[in-house]
Amino acid sequence: MKGTRANEKLFWNNRARNYPRPFEKETFAKTGRILRLLGGMGIDFKGRRVLDIGCGTGVYALRLAGQAEKTLGVDSSQEMLKLFRAERRRRGINNASCIQSTWAALPAARLAGRFHIALASMTMAVKTRADIRKMEAAAAACVYIGWAGVRRNALLEKVYAKHGVAYRAPQGAETILKLLGELGREPAVRFIRDSWIKKNTPAETMRDIEVGLKVNGAKMDREWVAALLQRMTRKGRVRQVTSVRKALITWRVP
Repeated sequence: MKGTRANEKLFWNNRARNYPRPFEKETFAKTGRILRLLGGMGIDFKGRRVLDIGCGTGVYALRLAGQAEKTLGVDSSQEMLKLFRAERRRRGINNASCIQSTWAALPAARLAGRFHIALASMTMAVKTRADIRKMEAAAAACVYIGWAGVRRNALLEKVYAKHGVAYRAPQGAETILKLLGELGREPAVRFIRDSWIKKNTPAETMRDIEVGLKVNGAKMDREWVAALLQRMTRKGRVRQVTSVRKALITWRVP
């Protein structure tokens, strides 16, 4: 994705419609697995104040509210945070809140020293030294969960190739590990495999494809994509499988 503010807003607000919800069965299980792995890496959320950067619908911030003292989510997407707040109200969660802001725009002084753990999962919000230092100013223990060089999706690979766009994993773990090395940090790292299945209508799938191409600077060939999706549709749905590799990275501020 071409990293402009307009592109990020378009992409994430569009993704909110079908983004995982914290307490859906599959999402809940996946998050639980990662939290157990983080526990094995020395990250204990029990009774802690947790900052969730790029919180989305609250997959971590709302889930962790059950064991943390309190959680605060930060996200730039208004649509994501609407879902966060609706889920919080529906479940009566009183120790989780969220604010709408890009991470870069949020004043460091507003967060400094207020948290025990700062977490950023599958987000482009943290990508520079300044972003990392702001995490470290907020909390003594930091967690980054990010893309680790592998992302496969047969449908999107075919569509992107047709439009001259490379379909690959976004920058993530490699960048963060390089920056942490430059900062003299000694992170713990664990790599895991993950996958998920989407079954959307052809119209929903086409809309997602169109947005994905647009934020990558390409205009969708609507007729070609429609014909492809028609061939792939079964019982009114288009099935996609995405498989990825993720890195769990933890470190403590010296």
